[in-house]
Amino acid sequence: MKAMTLGLFAFLTAIGLATFIESSHGIQAAKILIYNATWFEFLLFFLGLNLIANIYRYKMFQREKIAVLSFHLSFLIILLGSAVTRFVSFEGIMVVGEGKTSDFIYTSDPHILVKITDTATNTTEIKGIKKFLSEYTHNFGNDFSTSIELPNHEIKIDYMDFKSKCIDSFKIDKKLKSKVLDIVTEGMESNYIGEKESLMVGGVPLIFGEDDIEMGIQIKEGVDGLKISSAVPMRSLAMSEMRKARQTGQNPPDSLYINYEEGTWSELKKTTLYQVGNSQFVVKNIFDHARKELIHSGNKNRGSDYLTVEVSDTRSKNTSPIQVQLKGGMGAVPVPNTFKLNNLRLQLEYGAIRKPIPYKIHCRDFQLDKYPGSESPSSFASEVTLIDEKKNKNWNKRIFMNHVMDYEGYRFFQSSYTLDDPKTPENEEGTVLSVNYDKWGTNITYLGYLLMAIGMILSIIAPTGRFKSLNTKLKKLKTKKLGVIIAAVTIASFSSALRAQDHHDHSDHDHDSHEISNESPSEKAIINGESYKILNESGVESFSTLLVQSFEGRIIPVHTLCDQLLRKIHRDKVYVSNKETYNAVQTIVSMHMYPAYWMNQKIIYVDRALQKRLQLEKYVSYQSTLDSTGNFKWEKLYAESFQKLESKRDEFDKKIIKFKERFQVTYSIISWEYMKLIPISEDPNNTWSSPLNMGIRQSTDSLGVMAALNYFQSIYEEDGKNADTNLNKLKSIQRKVAKNIVPSEQIVALEIAYNNLDVFKRTFRGYALIGLLMLVLFFIKIFLNKDNKTFEIIRKILFVGLIGFFLFHASGLAMRWVISGHAPWSNGYEAVVFIAWVSMLAGFFFSRKNAVVIAGTAILAALMIFVTEMNLLDPEITPLQPVLKSYWLMIHVAVITGSYGFLGLACILGLLNLILYTIQTKNNTGIIKRNINELTYVSEMTMTIGLFMLTIGTFLGGIWANESWGRYWGWDPKETWALVSVLVYAVILHLRFIPGLKSKFTFNLVAFWGYSAILFTFFGVNFVLVGLHSYAQGEGLGDIPNWIGYTLLIFQIFSMVSYLRFSYFKNNIDHSNMKIGVIFLIGFSGLKRLQRSPSYDYDATFSTWHIIMIIFFVNFVLLSIFIFVRKKIKLNRKN
Repeated sequence: MKAMTLGLFAFLTAIGLATFIESSHGIQAAKILIYNATWFEFLLFFLGLNLIANIYRYKMFQREKIAVLSFHLSFLIILLGSAVTRFVSFEGIMVVGEGKTSDFIYTSDPHILVKITDTATNTTEIKGIKKFLSEYTHNFGNDFSTSIELPNHEIKIDYMDFKSKCIDSFKIDKKLKSKVLDIVTEGMESNYIGEKESLMVGGVPLIFGEDDIEMGIQIKEGVDGLKISSAVPMRSLAMSEMRKARQTGQNPPDSLYINYEEGTWSELKKTTLYQVGNSQFVVKNIFDHARKELIHSGNKNRGSDYLTVEVSDTRSKNTSPIQVQLKGGMGAVPVPNTFKLNNLRLQLEYGAIRKPIPYKIHCRDFQLDKYPGSESPSSFASEVTLIDEKKNKNWNKRIFMNHVMDYEGYRFFQSSYTLDDPKTPENEEGTVLSVNYDKWGTNITYLGYLLMAIGMILSIIAPTGRFKSLNTKLKKLKTKKLGVIIAAVTIASFSSALRAQDHHDHSDHDHDSHEISNESPSEKAIINGESYKILNESGVESFSTLLVQSFEGRIIPVHTLCDQLLRKIHRDKVYVSNKETYNAVQTIVSMHMYPAYWMNQKIIYVDRALQKRLQLEKYVSYQSTLDSTGNFKWEKLYAESFQKLESKRDEFDKKIIKFKERFQVTYSIISWEYMKLIPISEDPNNTWSSPLNMGIRQSTDSLGVMAALNYFQSIYEEDGKNADTNLNKLKSIQRKVAKNIVPSEQIVALEIAYNNLDVFKRTFRGYALIGLLMLVLFFIKIFLNKDNKTFEIIRKILFVGLIGFFLFHASGLAMRWVISGHAPWSNGYEAVVFIAWVSMLAGFFFSRKNAVVIAGTAILAALMIFVTEMNLLDPEITPLQPVLKSYWLMIHVAVITGSYGFLGLACILGLLNLILYTIQTKNNTGIIKRNINELTYVSEMTMTIGLFMLTIGTFLGGIWANESWGRYWGWDPKETWALVSVLVYAVILHLRFIPGLKSKFTFNLVAFWGYSAILFTFFGVNFVLVGLHSYAQGEGLGDIPNWIGYTLLIFQIFSMVSYLRFSYFKNNIDHSNMKIGVIFLIGFSGLKRLQRSPSYDYDATFSTWHIIMIIFFVNFVLLSIFIFVRKKIKLNRKN
């Protein structure tokens, strides 16, 4: 068991480290160093052998241990399935234009493809080499060499250099004699090519500066300038003639084109359109005294990878090696580089090479639906025909997100799409399919998943299982009826996440928001000011229900829009001026009507990180942010910060970017850009427009425009005459024109009620207050060491109060579900709120075990909701991404986030037990031990349920990934850290099998610190690491706040004090305790200094988040070593 534990710890440490390598240096570096490394395969093999050994050692073949056997066998089967997938399967991307057919894929793994043609013998050799490359592994992982034998030749290719995410540039120096061509190809893309380099134009190579060749297009230096020759039909047209033709709306006649005879040399002309087949190019510029250079783009999503190799003919002593640069990379279609060497024609590529498949896919139609009034895709689908020529079979199928096409082991998934470029004559619209072949690996792994789930369920209900044992121990400590409760808890625990689906809450956007108010004509609806007017609060209600279209396409009440906009620019839901408080609707509507006044009001929030450096107050006016030219005053600082990689941005950088966003939002408010009140009739994308849009005033929608303008005019008259009439008319027009997309009046009213109730902030306060009071009562009872009826009555009253807040919490989730129309855990904000609710649910289930359980749970839930109020997570309700429109959202996300609640409960119970160890005295030892025992057993039960849910949720996520992305496991950081969390808790639950680490104190200590893995899985991955799951869409953290470091240090010291107190009552304290403790704290302090040291540029490799995560790992490792050493000292003494 020790070897297994060490192996698991090495495995989880390795894959956790790999996610940081991926974040800093890219996925290829992580694959080279860890995921695809030979030592990693041996580690997995070692774990498999240990699983088998433990099955025999603990005699799991016995009938009473069949549940444990099923559970452990499942992991062996999963390892076998993953091995088959690793060594047998393949995947790639298929791009099929609408109306076109394809029979090949581009491989997902990068390959070096070498094609050599011997013109003398007319023989061709082709060789492909799968190779991951990274700048980070330049000196220790990239090196390779390969040879290809031909008659009289041996071509050797050696690795020289690799650069990632670079863009073309060039250097001009009078000392240079070379030239660089700027060639514009289709899509108006500039391509810089230097001498002896090539560029593909369509399927034809264009080569600059090479010796005479008999293929493609060639440009070389002549006596009187550059010359061009083509081995394929080519013609040209002066761009001036092209512009003239475009002005007439006609294609230029063929008589205007100059046709070139194949193989003849002609003068190369700039600003001339050259056509070769269906492709074309223009030589935009010719730079003398220039040399092409590559520079890093500074953006992980921009630029290409460049591999430099040396090509030589080892059998020819008279030929010098040639260095060739290849453009491509992982997931990129390579650019072939064609050249000659010793009468050999060579073509080299690096990237996603073509791999044929045995079937043809014809795209009959591609369908893209967008959210109303936006460019965000709502869904996309492909109508395809699979053509199997061997079986003479055609199969029509509709492929869309989460709905795949299976055929003889091949799976075709809707991955993405290509849009038509209006600048080109051809239709480029088409589908991008992910293609996967892994018939056996997937099925074997799925069998393992099924056996694992069966084993988990059996291990809970087994009469001789651990759950039964814990139940028996609790019975001895507690009272009678707990047997029935345990069964109920077990069933309810697994169903809690599913029942949570009956409540809805979705909110993840803080971009736009408007709200308007309407007043009755009979009451004074305006408060007068010196140069502006504010709607009376009583006049807000009717206008708040008017509908508006957000930039994401969601139709929302104006109340929501105004609320979001004011929070965006002011960081509050109200605005205070001259001791008067105005709500969001009053403020935002007045900003629309009186922009000149509001431009001079201090309404834009300034973060603390900016206030001192920019010498600004907490709030500034829009006018004060403008320079003498009317632009943003700190535009230069903003540009510098925006151009940095996200991992390189410090707190100031992120806050200046947010400050510019508030500036832009304020401008958009006073410009009426958000007030999209008028639905455009018969618009194919259901677009809405502002009433100030001149383009719709003369259209069929002019009635809506007039109703809107009349309304705004009437509400700012003293008597508000005709306001209700015009408002109702506008509402009627909205519902008539956009009847298919507008929410019902009941939904609108519900959303406004949800905005006003502020459910989760009030729930947080209730949980925190009641939880603290219950904890105080518990500790008073501990110190008094006796029962008190008054305390019990107060506790029951507080318990009822918690039930009320829990139901209030559930109502907030249900309201968000109804408003958004989907499960309320599709983004970071919703997930945290849902986890808090599940934590409370778990706390109520286990509250009968010990009274303090629900108190700790309430504190935990309050802390979770508090995080959502820190502006790290965006609470706005936004439309779902297409991949999330699946029943898997309710199943996978509900189960895995629900597990966080149960594991969080185990964490808080571990913390409470550490507190009990700390406050233990001779007088209260009995009651302390009884509570520690009860809470430890409850903690282990909740941890077991949480681990089972986490494991099942993780593998359900793999099934969803297989349905959506074409693979059930891809080492994405989110899924990797979910696996790390599973392994951490698996290790914790198995510590009881290791003699030196099986005490209750050890369990509670690691139960408390183990939750750090969950915290990083949720927050660290979403804010720091790259990946498919990142959904942190709030303002985020520019740097780790100091309070996080201080909190870690406090918990570190507290853990040490708890252990010393525990040792004291075990009569084992000695100086070695203090020595180990000092070493432990010094290690932590050293990491803190490393984090703060100004001379250490950790951003080059690790960010502050990385340092924090290292601290978590060091805590876990050192605590384990610390306790293990102490146990060894005890055993030596006994011996």
